Amino acid sequence: MRRAPLRTTLAAAAVAVAVALLAGCTGATASTSSDDATPSSGGELVHAVPALADGWQQQQSNNWYKSQVWTQLVETLVYVDDEGTVYPWLADSWSESDDGLTYTFQIHPGVTFSDGSALTADVVAHNLDVLGLGDVDKGISRSPMIPLEYEKATATGDLTVEVQLSGPNEGFLASLGFFAAGMLSEATLDLPLEEQAQLENVAGTGPFVLESQTPGQKITLVRRDDYDWASSAFSHTGPAYLERIVFIAVDEDASRLGALESGQVDSIHYVQPTEEERLADAGWNVIHAPYFGTPINLVLRPQADIVDDVRVRQAIQVGIDRQELVDTVYNSSWKAATSAVQQASPGWVDLSDELAYDPDAATALLEEAGWTTVGDDGIRVKDGERLSLTAYTSPNLNTTSQLLELIAQQLAQIGIDLQIRQTDATSYSEVFSASATQLIPTANTFLDIATLKQYWGSSATNQFLLPSGAADTAEWDALLSQVAQTAPGTQERADAAAAVQEAAIEDAYTVPLIDNYQVYVTSPDVHDVTTNAVGRPYFYDTWKSS
Repeated sequence: MRRAPLRTTLAAAAVAVAVALLAGCTGATASTSSDDATPSSGGELVHAVPALADGWQQQQSNNWYKSQVWTQLVETLVYVDDEGTVYPWLADSWSESDDGLTYTFQIHPGVTFSDGSALTADVVAHNLDVLGLGDVDKGISRSPMIPLEYEKATATGDLTVEVQLSGPNEGFLASLGFFAAGMLSEATLDLPLEEQAQLENVAGTGPFVLESQTPGQKITLVRRDDYDWASSAFSHTGPAYLERIVFIAVDEDASRLGALESGQVDSIHYVQPTEEERLADAGWNVIHAPYFGTPINLVLRPQADIVDDVRVRQAIQVGIDRQELVDTVYNSSWKAATSAVQQASPGWVDLSDELAYDPDAATALLEEAGWTTVGDDGIRVKDGERLSLTAYTSPNLNTTSQLLELIAQQLAQIGIDLQIRQTDATSYSEVFSASATQLIPTANTFLDIATLKQYWGSSATNQFLLPSGAADTAEWDALLSQVAQTAPGTQERADAAAAVQEAAIEDAYTVPLIDNYQVYVTSPDVHDVTTNAVGRPYFYDTWKSS
């Protein structure tokens, strides 16, 4: 049996996160950061986010905004920090069978849900089955973060759970630390989908509970005074320091920033990159939370018109000047992407040479693909058809409009016309799922690079919409499976991860652009906001200077 590594206390990473708006709240005024390193208990944090959409069933809570509320209410079996270390949390320990097919978890004793019920092995097993298999009768889909190899969980004792996989997947343990793989009470799980989706029915084990809400506008959480089972990844034990957290939805970037600077809120999520240096110079806490996952990238669909030719996709790959994107849209805190995954991710390999800006090579690729004629407007033509592509913005990435506008200028220099279409939270998913969509930006998070199998595998999410049964697809799936079957930290895993990244770049299924961060800005009197490996904030250790 391979045992879980034991690691004790880690000082919580200071990452500022909090944004809050007014509407009946008392916001903190900005002040000089305290030199007193001793946290104080009490106070209210007002945190502003761009949106607070409805739909709180766990598998529906996987977005940047709702997740900031969710992480205060619901906890996971393990915690993965921003260096990739896996810590015990609701599971005190675990073991893995030598064949990688069985995991056994010992559950922390004495944990209770906010509805007063106990966390037992039976409840954990039920949660894991809903996450790994879904609940067909209730219309609940399985979690895309849990490996497809998941078969079942069984309570083998009051606090012992055994999980069976159909095949080895070394990303399974880390996937249990994903914020939307949390443990919910039996009463919550027993509700129909539409009632699970109501926030007032969510009973988790977290250090805060729901006090009140105005749906879509404001959510107030209050501290649980009986909380006492924090992971050793955090810097204290017992109840949270903050008495309350107020989340407020403020959709416009300028309005959120104005609320912060006027003292109406304590912290905000998302600020335009052009504002970051000014805010830092003025004494605000500007936190760039790196995360494991893919960079901001353009997904190219090999079945879509024109980009079905790999040479066109490769021309786009080297026809984009990533450093100009950084210099124009961002600032020196941001970096050009150097691979198909972010540099912060374990398993990253440097492919910056393959991504180097080379318009001459791009031109040669397009001419090899038959786009040899250039019209009076500078756009290439083949068989009477202009080399015109359509790209869509993403509502989940607040700089994609500016990025695409600059990319359109760059691609025009090699004879590609890029038309930009807007999407919103309603239309994005439909556009992203369409095989005819040629280019669309995205950025994915994961706690282990093996999760790329869930994102990119043809039998899973199949983000590139590769045709099932094709020889190239089978080779691609085999590369992803090799990553999942190798242990983190081994040379085998490093080699397998490198092979996947190299193939993704060579086939130009993805065009990496910018290594992404979650940016939070807080007033100077807000301290010790912790973010995990996927940039989500935890306010358990957070406190405010008096």
